[in-house]
Amino acid sequence: MLAKQFVSKHQVFHQVFHFCCKSMPIFNNLLNLSIESNNQNGWQVMPLLLKSCPNLQTLVFKGLVHKVTNRCGDACACNPQNPSLKNSKKMKKKKKICCLQTCPVKVLEISDYGGCFQEVEQMRHFLGNLKCLETVKVGVDPDNKGKNAEFLLANLMNLPKLSSKCTIQLL
Repeated sequence: MLAKQFVSKHQVFHQVFHFCCKSMPIFNNLLNLSIESNNQNGWQVMPLLLKSCPNLQTLVFKGLVHKVTNRCGDACACNPQNPSLKNSKKMKKKKKICCLQTCPVKVLEISDYGGCFQEVEQMRHFLGNLKCLETVKVGVDPDNKGKNAEFLLANLMNLPKLSSKCTIQLL
């Protein structure tokens, strides 16, 4: 019963952010932000949330896999293969600056990383856009520990990084 209430409250919180917040207050004192991701919810609120945290130093994700939608925004690397979106006027407009490029995050922590395509693309997006990034800590999904850990680290190390100070650690 308690677990169901927690999930229910989490879903309500997510929906309130997504549907009701066209604007968000500025969180000047927020230095650390932790987000639990799952394949049931998209990242629609993520760009607005990151833009509202001008002093954010550490961004923590429990999992990177999330529901792919056409409204995840530029904090996400996902782009559903929808032919109608490719021809839309929105796609023809000049590309905006990604919210990650103005995000001051220095430490990115990822847990439950499995190295699937969506996760690698999301890591490519983070590393290629977070210009202040100094440390990336990646916790490998327990199902991938051992023989795959070195392979996952090698894949991450070969991704392009915007920040020359960025180091990647496998936990």
